[in-house]
Amino acid sequence: LESFTQPGAKQAGKQLEDRLRGMGLLVYYYAITDPSVHPAQQQLDALLVVMMVLGALSLGLSAFLIINMMNALVAQQVWQIGVMKVIGATGWRVTRVYLTTALIYGLLSLLLAVPLGALGAHLLAGRLLELFNVDIGPLRVALNAVLIQLVVGLVVPLLAALAPVLGGARITVHQAISNYGLGAGFGSSWLDRLIGAIRRLPRPMALSLRNTFRRKSRITLTLITLILGGAMFIGVMSVGASLSNTLEVLLGDFGFDVLVGFERAYRIERLVEVTTSVPGVTGAEVWDQQAGQLQLAGGEEREVFLWGVPSNSKMLKPRLISGRALLPGDDRAILLNSKIAADENIQVGNVITLTINGKESSWDVVGVIINVNNLQRDNFVPDDALAREFSSLNRGGLVMLTAEQHDAKSLQNLTRDLRAAFDAAHLESVQFQSTADVREQNQTQFKIITYLMLVMAVLAAVVGSIGLMSTMSINVVERSREIGVMRSIGGTSAALLGIFLFEGVLVGVLSWLVAVPLSYPGARLLSDMVGKAFNLPLDFDYSTTGVVAWFAIVVVLSALASLWPALRATQVSVREALSYE
Repeated sequence: LESFTQPGAKQAGKQLEDRLRGMGLLVYYYAITDPSVHPAQQQLDALLVVMMVLGALSLGLSAFLIINMMNALVAQQVWQIGVMKVIGATGWRVTRVYLTTALIYGLLSLLLAVPLGALGAHLLAGRLLELFNVDIGPLRVALNAVLIQLVVGLVVPLLAALAPVLGGARITVHQAISNYGLGAGFGSSWLDRLIGAIRRLPRPMALSLRNTFRRKSRITLTLITLILGGAMFIGVMSVGASLSNTLEVLLGDFGFDVLVGFERAYRIERLVEVTTSVPGVTGAEVWDQQAGQLQLAGGEEREVFLWGVPSNSKMLKPRLISGRALLPGDDRAILLNSKIAADENIQVGNVITLTINGKESSWDVVGVIINVNNLQRDNFVPDDALAREFSSLNRGGLVMLTAEQHDAKSLQNLTRDLRAAFDAAHLESVQFQSTADVREQNQTQFKIITYLMLVMAVLAAVVGSIGLMSTMSINVVERSREIGVMRSIGGTSAALLGIFLFEGVLVGVLSWLVAVPLSYPGARLLSDMVGKAFNLPLDFDYSTTGVVAWFAIVVVLSALASLWPALRATQVSVREALSYE
């Protein structure tokens, strides 16, 4: 068609169907799709919504990182702030100096973020579109995305830097020149007293424990960053586990091992006879599948697929959300896919109109089910009712069979034997699909969701480790004289290295202890969000693997983040430390 319209496409389909039938060809159905809308557009839109939520969380973590960096800068230049105030600088002038610094950081980040963001988006879009067999075309930069980057890159650093800069601007001259970094005031709070009461620890470890909580506001920001990163990571892993768990549950709704599709409908007795004659087959049922159009209230149509199920089927055990299963004696009853029901606001008890084989018919919705196959377009009806629409009673085009062995290798060998048996019986089989194939197809769409969210979670973990590195760097700067005192009384480089490394790992472990209980409700919320986005209620599965993996990741990241500041501490000489200003 030169221009797509539903009525025009329907008319063209009908004319083509009549012409093919006039040529003696068998036409089961024709489907109408809008060429400007991909069949998976809704799933992709839902994925983008989830990514936007995770991106917003990552932006929040970046704000904490900026706060930590500005805290580090102010702490490192406390003496300079005191000098500026001595020679007449006001608090407003100090504030302008450091806010300008934050703005410069934002501008420098944009120089990298804009081109890298465009390139990364292009590569990611290419990967996503490849899954849907769509060519991406040349690299294009979205102007609105660049404008958002500019606003975020300039506004967020200024807002995040405001609190530490104002805190630094309020420092008095006396506070600036009397700050020796020796932990004055430690022991005044209940937490300090609790830490001080811990005995029988090696002295370096006890010192690390005390130093960890010396600057409580700073360590709190660092912990929040790591906790959020950990909660995101465990939550994403739990979403992946929930998706896999849901898929396994839904695959269990179909008790077949191999599905065989045929070129046309054959007599049910003949199909069962040939199928059960193959060694390794323990049972067989003849189903059918046809396409139809659901008539919507506005006169539009929606493509659906109908599975004709025998009344005595032992293989279909649908997962009902509401209503009941199909019963013997049901006529035009339908188990409607939950996505279709949610999109079109259809409930159990409603009567829907379907166009099947060019004829309209009314069907009673007796149940709403969850089914992820075929982009959630599959629905189930009695096979006799579907056969009457095509005048093909006692015939079917699908064989669902069970096997003695269920592993992939055995099913592959069974498929080969089935193909040979059907060829010998002159039954034209065109499709062989095992449960392993169905699992792989559905896991593909789930894996891309999990991988994308996992990338965001890993980025959050990296942001948290950078925040820890900046905190440890501040600690080294503030404790320069303390380091000098320890060196002067015999402290070795190995002892100093151990103190700072243990301090960083301790922060990481503490964040893990808090992130684990917080991640459970967060994981449930994220799983519900993903389920609602895809109209697929997930069977929640909290990922213990994610909990263990995050512990290993946060310990390694904390050690690496502390390594460089710790090495800097070992390189501070006694003379440099005691003369530090």
